[in-house]
Amino acid sequence: MSYGARPSIETTPAATAPSEAAMAQIGRFDHVTRLPNRLQFIERFADLAHPHRPTMLVLVTLAEAKHYNEILRALGMAFADDFVRAGASMLASLLPPDAAIFHVSVLSIATAIPVDYPAQAPTLATIIAAAFAGAIEVNAIPIKTKVGVGLLPLDSTQGAAESLRAALVAAQDSRRIDSGYTFYDHSSDAAHLRAFRILADLPAALAAPDQLTLHYQPRITMSSGACHAVEALLRWTHPELGPISPAEFVPLAEQTALITPLTDWVMTTALQQNRLFRDLGYDLRVSINASPVNLSEAGFDDVLLHRLEALELEPQHVELEFTEGTLATNSQRTVQQLTRLRRAGVTVALDDFGSGYSNLSYLSRIPADVLKIDQSFVRPLIDASHDDFLLRQIIAMANGLGFRVCAEGIETAYAYDHLRSLGVEEGQGFHMARPMPADLLQQWLEARPHT
Repeated sequence: MSYGARPSIETTPAATAPSEAAMAQIGRFDHVTRLPNRLQFIERFADLAHPHRPTMLVLVTLAEAKHYNEILRALGMAFADDFVRAGASMLASLLPPDAAIFHVSVLSIATAIPVDYPAQAPTLATIIAAAFAGAIEVNAIPIKTKVGVGLLPLDSTQGAAESLRAALVAAQDSRRIDSGYTFYDHSSDAAHLRAFRILADLPAALAAPDQLTLHYQPRITMSSGACHAVEALLRWTHPELGPISPAEFVPLAEQTALITPLTDWVMTTALQQNRLFRDLGYDLRVSINASPVNLSEAGFDDVLLHRLEALELEPQHVELEFTEGTLATNSQRTVQQLTRLRRAGVTVALDDFGSGYSNLSYLSRIPADVLKIDQSFVRPLIDASHDDFLLRQIIAMANGLGFRVCAEGIETAYAYDHLRSLGVEEGQGFHMARPMPADLLQQWLEARPHT
């Protein structure tokens, strides 16, 4: 079936003012490529997904958003538009002459191809992926990009918007495989849908009285066994999804503005609980984890100090933990805020040291008091047969730079004794205590001789 001649893809912006007829149609065509846009795809979806003619939706994403933004920064908007036009023209040259092409988002071009059997679509997808494997030449500049090609058998009952979304998921997934294209996979998409639901439900969890809670894991002074601090660890029990790990929902929140109220909730709750502990006679420092996003936001230090003052807590009653990657996000502001908090008396800890690409050049300059060794170095300490060369070097380096050393993930008596013999001053792990709600922590503290 022919869809009629498709509009040519403009290689330069229009030089004359549009006519009245063109103005009437301007909302139906993409302003960069002059191709039919998502609105037209939705309008024509029922015809494209005809039940008596098997059809494959092919969606091509010309670049990842991050790469496209780098093109914008380095070469400007006009060049970025030329890049999109060049990519659309290349795709059009690979398709049958009567194929309908739609520019459905800034970087996404979709086409619907009638097929006699499903094996035809991968052949076309292979041709597209191979053509885009090289560079796209734009104004005599070769641009290397990572194109995604997603495939989806069209079903009129699925709906146009959902079909585009599913094809986009497939295109994004295709970047991770060698062939360069992939069919929509429901199991893979389920993770995307779960992530969306988690983010959508997080505001309600912040407002609810019983979904978010803090558990507290004791920090032990290795030489005496006394508990001098606790780390506040966030927990979420969703009313339908059940417990959701912070390792799953915190990184999602960091990609949105939700990380700010989430961290504020943790900060407020942990400090209020520490006020209660201190009123009961427990001299504890509470440790709070800060996201790189939090420390790059202006005024984070003011908020923390204000919270302390309002609760009549001293700055030394709180510790702020951040990871190595934090300094990569607006490092100047981050360092300024950490420096100010530290000067005010807040203890600052570098968390999970050794888990990433540790930049030793900045280690001597970061405003921190404590270096927390990542548990990947600690958990293997089962007996004397374990090679602890790297662990010894980290401890020696940290001590030489003036850090107090804390080991995370202590799970055996041998690990505890060995780390203490190596000069580790503080530790936390299941061998001493698991994270627990505040009421159980109080019982645990009451039962210990060192409090």
